[in-house]
Amino acid sequence: MDGGKARITVIGSYAVGMTISCARFPTEGETVPGRNFNMLHGGKGSNQAIAVARLGGAAVFGTAVGTDTFGDQAIAMLKDEGIGIDFVTRKPGHSTGVGLVMVSDKGSNEIVIDLGANDALSVADIDAMKDTIAASDLLLVQLECNLDAVIRAVDLAAQSNVPVILNPAPFRKLPDATLSKATYLTPNETEAAALLDLPQDSVIEGSVLATRLFERFGTTVVVTLGEKGAHIRSANLDRAVSTYPAKCIDSTGSGDTFSGALAVAIGEGKDLIAAVSFANMAASMSVEVEGVVEGIPHRADVDARLAKASRSSK
Repeated sequence: MDGGKARITVIGSYAVGMTISCARFPTEGETVPGRNFNMLHGGKGSNQAIAVARLGGAAVFGTAVGTDTFGDQAIAMLKDEGIGIDFVTRKPGHSTGVGLVMVSDKGSNEIVIDLGANDALSVADIDAMKDTIAASDLLLVQLECNLDAVIRAVDLAAQSNVPVILNPAPFRKLPDATLSKATYLTPNETEAAALLDLPQDSVIEGSVLATRLFERFGTTVVVTLGEKGAHIRSANLDRAVSTYPAKCIDSTGSGDTFSGALAVAIGEGKDLIAAVSFANMAASMSVEVEGVVEGIPHRADVDARLAKASRSSK
């Protein structure tokens, strides 16, 4: 670790999140009234990098943005968050990624994203990060950018024996060999079913999904289960880890908060149960605030809530 902080390299997406609230989501062909339109920083990679930085990690972010105003704003924000930006590349001729987010009054969300420059993140861009990846305590990746870049990043980490958290979101097909090289595979229930080639409407317990994924890929699996917490399955663990009570205002980005928190906790050397519990707390706190970046908590606040929960359980 660098100066006591876990060195986490995050490779993934940046996108401008354009959000709008509505009482309910429209059905096909329907228009419903909305309110509170806002433009916010987003993208799964960016969200995860911010979570790493706020929760106590030393974050370096590899991504691609356009040469447009949105790209300028992205770099300024990442600097303000204390995230390393040496590998944020500008891609002429490509727009910065954009995500369109609808949030219902129940706190659920629906998202459409145009990856833009994220699709132009290249294998060469990742090769430029080889030494940084090798010096990391952990690599965190997801699937919201060019998949060839993700595959190369996982390969480089494996070559240097750097642990990898692969968050398979949004779900896209990856080679089984890449999934097997991940040290930790962290799907939600929908993504877990897709990884197993099951129908989207499958109703299977998280513990069963985790076990089937472990048996298929031979890697440690953490299936996130929303308000039910998470289920860990590894060679030594088959364990449910409960989450913490929260009043859900906006669940957008809670999975990214979980991923960033898990990366920091593992990078700091916490055992996996404690790391998942820490990530559950951070994610539960994130849903209590409207907005993705606005909801990502800081380390002191998470530690305080964990301490309070520990005292209450005695």
